[in-house]
Amino acid sequence: MYPNQEKKEYEKISHTQIKNINFFLINLTYRAPHTHHDFEILQVIEGELHVKTLTEDFILGPGEIALFNPDTFHTLYSVQSYCILLVIQADPSFCSSHYPAIQQIQFDTANVTSSLPFQEALEIIQVCFNLGYNYCCGGVGFELRCVSDLYRLFAYFVALVPSHLKKESENFHAKEKEQRLTRIINYIHQHYTEKLTLSKLAESENLSMTYLSHLFKNAINMSFQEYLNSLRFEHALLLLKKTDMNIIDICLESGFSDSKYLNKRLRAVYNLSLKDFKNTNLTPVNNVADKWEAQYIYTPKESLEIMCRHHHFDCDTRAAKTVIARKEN
Repeated sequence: MYPNQEKKEYEKISHTQIKNINFFLINLTYRAPHTHHDFEILQVIEGELHVKTLTEDFILGPGEIALFNPDTFHTLYSVQSYCILLVIQADPSFCSSHYPAIQQIQFDTANVTSSLPFQEALEIIQVCFNLGYNYCCGGVGFELRCVSDLYRLFAYFVALVPSHLKKESENFHAKEKEQRLTRIINYIHQHYTEKLTLSKLAESENLSMTYLSHLFKNAINMSFQEYLNSLRFEHALLLLKKTDMNIIDICLESGFSDSKYLNKRLRAVYNLSLKDFKNTNLTPVNNVADKWEAQYIYTPKESLEIMCRHHHFDCDTRAAKTVIARKEN
């Protein structure tokens, strides 16, 4: 089984140390399309991260940040061999008593770095590290420091990142539409290597093909066929890069009936033929899925060491070293 063939999940996040907040550092190669109920903040520590949502496609470098709304599908790839990420997850209710609009707010882009002035971006980076440091160090009152840091982060986001509020009257229909779209996207990701048609999807959702076509195009900014072919193309590229399969088998495995479309897309994107692309930096490996999907969540001690290596905590350097030493024993 290859990465895109696995079942895409709705990830249920457990907030184990602080109510409504979760934090960890992760070394990631690939994270399949997934969604969860929390806001998620990702900050790149090392490497580069390729981020794809249903409507955006961008790359983040060290220090740059992505912010995902709740219930937003996103896929993560390391551009290089690995990528270390700082991850903060927060339930949408975390500040609802003080800022009720948090329950309706929708940020218009996941690429928040592109919206931030330079000085504010530096301040946000520091707040992310401070939250992680407080979370991993623990100690008396660490929960208050973490919550304070999270409030500061969202104060920046609300002030600086384009957003809008969902109207109460729209919430029910928006949720129904979102659930339908989630089912459709899940189904496409599970079956894109097979014969898949818009008419089959429309029938399963009890919709007309015309309505489904417009629904998909409005939500994804591309047609059903374009989206389907893009998934097949990415899958074929993975097989070209990571296996020694022949081109015909790669096309069939990816859902293409022949190599014409794949060859045309390769020339458009990379100006290479299938043969040339396959022979460029090809490093066949065994257990492709295991290699490609590898990810490692660092322990609190390891996370502290990485954060201290990349960020200087003006007031807490001595305390950080003390905590790291204590965690070694």
